[in-house]
Amino acid sequence: MDLSVTVLPLSGTSSREVAELTDELRDAVERHRDVQQVKPVEASAPGGAKGVGQMLGAFLVSLPGSALPAILDLVKAIVSRPTQPPVQIELTAGSTKVSFDPRQIGPGDLAALIAAIQPKGAGA
Repeated sequence: MDLSVTVLPLSGTSSREVAELTDELRDAVERHRDVQQVKPVEASAPGGAKGVGQMLGAFLVSLPGSALPAILDLVKAIVSRPTQPPVQIELTAGSTKVSFDPRQIGPGDLAALIAAIQPKGAGA
């Protein structure tokens, strides 16, 4: 499955903090053994610039659906550290989009979120 992960700033979080946290998350997710590919999300260059740029705070992950719980646990663990800036995580898989605050979401809500975006039959 392909999963888009976007880090959205909350209450005074700077663009630099979002970029640093996104880099940390992307590196950690890429090292996970079940992840097939991680790449930045491309966006149109701003203003009159030519070419394609990278969307701040976003990356794409290709992984088997069965790896989704482990990846979300990893994201939650990193973003929930007291030293991290406050952010919200937005996940998009196909036409399904969900978002959550990693510091506030409980295990039951995280399981429901996983069920909402995981492809049917991916647990096998």
